[in-house]
Amino acid sequence: MTQPHIHVILLAVSLILLFAQLGVRNKKTLHILFAIFCGSVAMTAAKRITGADFGPYQYLIGMLACATCNCFWLIARALFREKNPIAWQHIAVAITIAVLVVFQQGYLFVTAHWTLHSRWLSLLVSSLGEVTLLLSSGILMLSCWEACRGFNRASRRDKQQRIVFLSIFGSAILISKTAQNVLNGNPEQLALITSLLTIGILICLQALLIWRSTLRKQAQEDTTAPHPHGLKPLAPSAEATNSLAKQIHNLIIEQQGYLQTNLKVADIARKLDVSEYKISKILREHMGARNFNHYINELRIQHAMQLLSDADKQHWSVLVVGLESGFASVGPFTRAFKAYTGSTPNQYRQTLPPAALAST
Repeated sequence: MTQPHIHVILLAVSLILLFAQLGVRNKKTLHILFAIFCGSVAMTAAKRITGADFGPYQYLIGMLACATCNCFWLIARALFREKNPIAWQHIAVAITIAVLVVFQQGYLFVTAHWTLHSRWLSLLVSSLGEVTLLLSSGILMLSCWEACRGFNRASRRDKQQRIVFLSIFGSAILISKTAQNVLNGNPEQLALITSLLTIGILICLQALLIWRSTLRKQAQEDTTAPHPHGLKPLAPSAEATNSLAKQIHNLIIEQQGYLQTNLKVADIARKLDVSEYKISKILREHMGARNFNHYINELRIQHAMQLLSDADKQHWSVLVVGLESGFASVGPFTRAFKAYTGSTPNQYRQTLPPAALAST
């Protein structure tokens, strides 16, 4: 495949995906960012196609290709961060990079029409070019970091999506860097490889968007979709419920997950890849728990009572016992212990007969 053809394919793919995002009914931030990214990639492809024919005016097209790596970073944040993925400072960084790109392309356009005899301006543009390259490289590394961040806490499906993202994007970076070293004197071949890699990244991002949208629709249908003829949704089978109850019991009790500080029902739901509602329901109906926090605190207090009764741990302070039992500080530990036993940890330890301590 010749070089112009691959650039035309890149232009077509980016425009198709751009219009696909515009056709989404309930647009999310992710769709808008991806549309901007596709538009910027389309301008990059158009510049490569028309560069020889448009002459200096190719730089005007290049000014519109200012939302590639910076917008890609924002997409990565929106993909893999659930809470506040994009704040004003992230937008400010992306805009800064875009302004630098626009300034450089504008400078090339001006110098192609008029000869500028300004040494300090040339030095400024050269310095800004280095800054732009540094920022762009850093932003790309941050995009990889977004997929790696929180990987162990992610659900099974989220891990799969992160692996797909890292595989495609990591491979693209590796191939691109290798091609730069091998094809240093052949910019046309380097542009060809870059366009091929960009097509792969575009398709990967679109696949991830469709994947996430499908999962979101399935979740909404499971919880909010109306049922025909007024029938209630079928309850999960006893076998499935018992299996999930065993998994919860194993995770919280057998593996002593209750000793994890600041443990939340969302942590259990994420590890088992189920909804928080299901976890809470099984705790109430199968384990006799009032609620998740009350259940975890009871387990922690029972563990603390064993530590307080252990003769080998009489030198442990109340703070150490509380921390070893999963509490974050001595205050919440003391209040929870008194609510459960009617006495403080120190009072409980003092009420233990010497024979009980000796036998432990």
